[in-house]
Amino acid sequence: MNAKRAAKLMRIAEYYGAEVQVCKLMEELGEAVSAASEVLMCMTFHEDCGKNTDLQERLEHLAAELADVSNLTEQVLYLFGLETDFKVARHEGIRKTLERIERE
Repeated sequence: MNAKRAAKLMRIAEYYGAEVQVCKLMEELGEAVSAASEVLMCMTFHEDCGKNTDLQERLEHLAAELADVSNLTEQVLYLFGLETDFKVARHEGIRKTLERIERE
């Protein structure tokens, strides 16, 4: 992570604290799920998604929600000292998925 960006995220994390940032992460995860659902709806039904918006607008909304999730995730990992555990789990998840693909 970029050092300046990391310092900003750590400052935010320390200001609000673990409990608030975990709650905020839960909120942002929910918003990301909703945005992903809207993208899928547009892709599946090829409609205006009921709100006169197109797929590109939905994708941009999803990107913004995922950015919020990423920022909060980094803060929560920092607050609980989970950076190494996260990296290990991420690499293990990739390895397992690639093994599953090779078996299919």
